[in-house]
Amino acid sequence: MRFREAMMMEEQDDGRLVASFDRSWWVVNGPNGGIIAALLIRAAQHYLGGDRCVRTATTHFLAAPKEGPVHLEVSVEREGRIASFATVRMTQDNQHIATALIAAAEMEIVSHEWEQRNLPTLPAIDETWMMESNSHDVPLRSRWEQRWGLGVPGVPETSTVPGGYEAGGWVRLSEPEPYDEAVLAAMADCWVPAVMVHSDVAVHTPTLELTVQFRTDPRNIDLRGDDYCAAIFRQLSGREGFIDETGEIWSPDGHLLVLSRQIGVVLPRPDETVGPWEFVRS
Repeated sequence: MRFREAMMMEEQDDGRLVASFDRSWWVVNGPNGGIIAALLIRAAQHYLGGDRCVRTATTHFLAAPKEGPVHLEVSVEREGRIASFATVRMTQDNQHIATALIAAAEMEIVSHEWEQRNLPTLPAIDETWMMESNSHDVPLRSRWEQRWGLGVPGVPETSTVPGGYEAGGWVRLSEPEPYDEAVLAAMADCWVPAVMVHSDVAVHTPTLELTVQFRTDPRNIDLRGDDYCAAIFRQLSGREGFIDETGEIWSPDGHLLVLSRQIGVVLPRPDETVGPWEFVRS
């Protein structure tokens, strides 16, 4: 299922939206959190309109959905001169799956701009690594083209924090589509969790909460659907059974597109869900 197909939804007579999940975007126990967040953003935009860029979306994940239809209830909380706010609630078979708080905003006059972060230093796309493993329960991996250039296991020169749990590189949809907030939200949760490749412990890390902040409207810059973006993710703290992850996504010409942060729970996973990690030079 292509990304645009995963985002399809229909409005019912009662105002709710209906979408559907299949295993195309699955990780171990259900659909990837990024695809859920993307669907909630699209639902909010259905009622808020697309004139204003989504600036922030915070999603709490209450339960993993199954394959099949889900319902999306959107409440427009306020539509102001600069910003609009919506709450989106996803349910399946009367079970609460996820809730998102979403704000879309636009400024007519911008008086001052600056960016003091730097585009990550990554190898050229043809000098990166590709991850190969037999991942029977992770169809998500085939939905993205990922070229590793940060935190490659066994290649210490690709790390910025010695021994740090970090991962990233160049990424795009395997079936490219125009960039928008939903694509970027999904991208913010697309990478293999760093703890899974840098630790000898067999774990997976379901997300409890994901916040995605959109720092540049992708429609306002020269960014084609087949362009790779630079994505970096760091999980530098694991405490009391939970990890925090920070992320950045940049356009190839140096525009900061997304800042992300999430809290995940560290759970044991069956060894057979992921084969041996292997990284080969592309």
